[in-house]
Amino acid sequence: MRVQIRASDFPDLELFPNDEIRDIIQNILCILKTAQGSCPGLRGYGLDPSILHKPIQIAKAAYSVSLTRQMQEYAPEAELVRLDFDIDPKHPEFLYPVLEVNIP
Repeated sequence: MRVQIRASDFPDLELFPNDEIRDIIQNILCILKTAQGSCPGLRGYGLDPSILHKPIQIAKAAYSVSLTRQMQEYAPEAELVRLDFDIDPKHPEFLYPVLEVNIP
């Protein structure tokens, strides 16, 4: 099943989702919203915060690499098919990731 995930959408978290697909999507959203090094006991979990201070094109590439590695490690059930970014015209310096993932 292919699913689109927008980092700007962050629904209420459920501790015990009753749907496996929702659980996987929730896990990916948590990866997107967590700065690497901020999770006690799992310092490698999350995205590298140094990406935030890079020029847009370099940040996009670095984000893609970081997200791919994180998903392989912490969300192996999902395969990243496509990564794109929404850009707010009022704030072009901000990137909002839009993922397409395949969940078998």
